[in-house]
Amino acid sequence: MILDNNLSLGSSGAITSAATYDLPDVVDLRSNTNYVATASGSLYTIAQGTQTVDVGAGTDLLMIFTVTTAFAGGTNATFQAVTDSTDNLDTTPLVCGEVGPIATASLTVGTQIVVRITPQQQLGGSLQRYLGGNIVTTGTHTAGVVRGDIVLDMQDRRTYAGGFVVS
Repeated sequence: MILDNNLSLGSSGAITSAATYDLPDVVDLRSNTNYVATASGSLYTIAQGTQTVDVGAGTDLLMIFTVTTAFAGGTNATFQAVTDSTDNLDTTPLVCGEVGPIATASLTVGTQIVVRITPQQQLGGSLQRYLGGNIVTTGTHTAGVVRGDIVLDMQDRRTYAGGFVVS
């Protein structure tokens, strides 16, 4: 998996209640700026050029959520890729990829949740301006922090049995 600093969505704050937590950074899909990171309030938006683009044209994009502080308490969490008309992802969010709910006990440090972004459904045509990530929790959590990144591929972390020879 290759990470691009401009497609890092940052880390959520501490997850401590049943709520929707936005990752702090978003991708601005319709900026007039040419590939320049600009601050928008407490968020950073990464411009994709001067035209409206379908960032997933021709390939699937993935949003990788990585647990950096283990979840405790609470019941579960659902991980979402969303688009919205505003950079706080709270006005008209459209879910364009989702995995969950995942039980809190499974959300240990290093756990990665892979959400396929479905650009054909949400990012093309009636394009909303901002792409970002949400974590929707159920129950009262006492800990948990998640980092998000947009990537083209992911590492295969499967392990295979040993004891065979390749000739």
